[in-house]
Amino acid sequence: MLVISCKEMKAMDSYAINNIGIPSIILMENAALRVIKNMDLHTMNSFTVVCGVGNNGGDGLAIARHLILNNKSVDLFIIGNLEKGTKDFNINLNILNNMDVDFTYIDDDKTLDRLKDSISNNDLTIDSIFGIGITRNIEGLFYDVIDIINRYSKDILSVDIPSGLDGDTGNILGISVKANKIVTFHHMKKGVEKNIDCIGKIVVEDIGIPDKATKAILDT
Repeated sequence: MLVISCKEMKAMDSYAINNIGIPSIILMENAALRVIKNMDLHTMNSFTVVCGVGNNGGDGLAIARHLILNNKSVDLFIIGNLEKGTKDFNINLNILNNMDVDFTYIDDDKTLDRLKDSISNNDLTIDSIFGIGITRNIEGLFYDVIDIINRYSKDILSVDIPSGLDGDTGNILGISVKANKIVTFHHMKKGVEKNIDCIGKIVVEDIGIPDKATKAILDT
């Protein structure tokens, strides 16, 4: 099994987009569909999706949309500065807005209580807050959100990497989501592999990045 660094993953992603010409939004859509594939939609009917405003959060928004299209009950939460949302995050948020899908913006204790209630009542929590790019310690509301996810969830699925886990070292950056399942993309990340005894089942899913992109980065 190939294990790659966060820098290598970002470079492969960039090569697929800029050199091969695959639109980034297609890779995000593929990622969302791969996550959906790894859920038991026959037994799970209610979901809490917690998104940041980066591309990992964009994955979460697309996942929420596909769950809604599957007639599932979805509570959507977003944390972070919406003015700093990435391009593909904003595309998916706009789609949900056009579908009249409401979300709760986490910015105070009241919305944290709403998150706690949702997580306590729903079948699965989907962690889509931070991706592989985070290297700083988790603080403030982000810390509180991850703590609530860990304490009150019946079941947790992390998208690509558990939020709060360093994707290269496997170190916990103050606090990390304790996922029961991780669906990571393209190839295993070093930090996930290093923490393999501390977290749940790991599934590596292809999202449509060609082998040419992988070889181009690893051969340089």
